Amino acid sequence: MENFRNWAGNYQYSAAEVHSPESVEQIQELVARSRQVKVLGTRHSFNGIADTTGCQLSLQKLNRVIAIDAERRQVTVEGGIRYGELCQYLHHEGYALHNLASLPHITVAGACATASHGSGDRNGNLASIVHAMEIVKGDGEVEVFSRDQQDGPFNGAAVGLGGLGVITKMTLDVVPDFQMRQWVYEEPAPGAAGKSAGRDFLERLQRQPVYGLEELRLPSSLD
Repeated sequence: MENFRNWAGNYQYSAAEVHSPESVEQIQELVARSRQVKVLGTRHSFNGIADTTGCQLSLQKLNRVIAIDAERRQVTVEGGIRYGELCQYLHHEGYALHNLASLPHITVAGACATASHGSGDRNGNLASIVHAMEIVKGDGEVEVFSRDQQDGPFNGAAVGLGGLGVITKMTLDVVPDFQMRQWVYEEPAPGAAGKSAGRDFLERLQRQPVYGLEELRLPSSLD
């Protein structure tokens, strides 16, 4: 595909064709008849992990919420849903994800498959809430991986980098919705007024956790 680049624009893909299937059955057919398939998310990778000279497959049309289980606090979604879409739905239902990607347009399946980190030193990465996955394997057959399977291969599948197949469905653990706040500081002005503002800034930082860090080593003086 000529001039088909990643999100940053630093990488040009080599795929001969790009498909956007609308069902799992279409994915199975495409995978079964293709020599090589790579799944394309929102093209946020800065390298060629999603590139191929064969067929690229986009899940952008498989972006629905399938079900929410209030008793188990889980939501099941299609593989192409993005964080912005999912979080709006969860908020309306009174739920949230424990951690988020830095941008709302990133796909949930892509972020989990690459172990994207989110924020906070006490929060698990984005893949840590995956409870189950439905994958179309290289032969076109469907397989389900779940934490409910005793001694199963789930832990190796959650962060699979696309190597196991196409993630068509995911079940995620959710939490009750919550509010967040953000402190935004402007650079202190020069002179005595700036030093006074800077001291207030340091004092507030010492009292407030920043990005989940409860202890910060901060200077005691601006001199």
